[in-house]
Amino acid sequence: MGDFNVVRRPEERFNLIFCKRSARDFNNFIHEAGLVDLKMGGHRFTCFRNEDLKLRKLNRFLVCLGFLDLIPSASVIALPRKLSDHCPILLSSTWSDFGPTPFKLFNSWLLRDGFERVFIKAWNNFKGFGTPYCYLAAKLRYIKEEIRKWRASDHLMEEAQIIKIKKNVNQLDIEAGSRLLTEDEINTRRNGYKEIAEKEKLTVLDMKQKSKIKWAVDGDENTRFFHGYVNNNNRKKRINGLMINGDWCMDPSKIKAETFRFFIGKFIESWPNRPKLRSPCSKSFPNQIHMALNFQSPYKK
Repeated sequence: MGDFNVVRRPEERFNLIFCKRSARDFNNFIHEAGLVDLKMGGHRFTCFRNEDLKLRKLNRFLVCLGFLDLIPSASVIALPRKLSDHCPILLSSTWSDFGPTPFKLFNSWLLRDGFERVFIKAWNNFKGFGTPYCYLAAKLRYIKEEIRKWRASDHLMEEAQIIKIKKNVNQLDIEAGSRLLTEDEINTRRNGYKEIAEKEKLTVLDMKQKSKIKWAVDGDENTRFFHGYVNNNNRKKRINGLMINGDWCMDPSKIKAETFRFFIGKFIESWPNRPKLRSPCSKSFPNQIHMALNFQSPYKK
């Protein structure tokens, strides 16, 4: 951590000439050392020169993958500067609770026993009212909640079953070192390994969908490499804070309110009333359609 006196990209400098060679050497060093440049919040630049208005991002934290395995929620915040021409940077490991995660359907659920039964039961048992759009939205929310409840209970039962099977198989492996196993014990051991492989295959499908990558070889279970991709994606997508009215805010409630305020403005129309065609029953309706079909845009060559 500290002042590396070099930037990685052109957008990390302002009112200065970007040196491609220095940036290439610095990026190669980070890649070869297996380091990760943590995402920084707060101020965009960390070095301010008042006399010539030169801005640069020179201060940063570089961490190894083992550090991210221990603290996956790590983030960097650039604090306001006072007397120094550099901003102090703070490594934060706090986790902001934004509430329950959005519902996501995993492809492996379609292969699990009971999913089709739960879906059909929820689809047939729903009772609602309202317009067709509101009725369909309410029905989908009801089905989503039923699937969520089913998966929560099924996951606990599945974990307990896997632990029991692994314990029995391990016990048979221990006994196989001291005596010959019977035919029933051999079949039990073989079926146990088969069930464990099937359960873990579904877990691998979930993790592959989370990481959004495809392994080069089917069946490869490089857990460390795989979880590294998952944690890295989650770290990049996480919102550690927002700049609200010039202040860096990390309060989840204020971040949600500011995000809602920003996007609600994107769906407000400037026209209070839209122009409408007359009813098809009116006499002038065919003339309007004819005029619309024969309209030639002035921008058309």
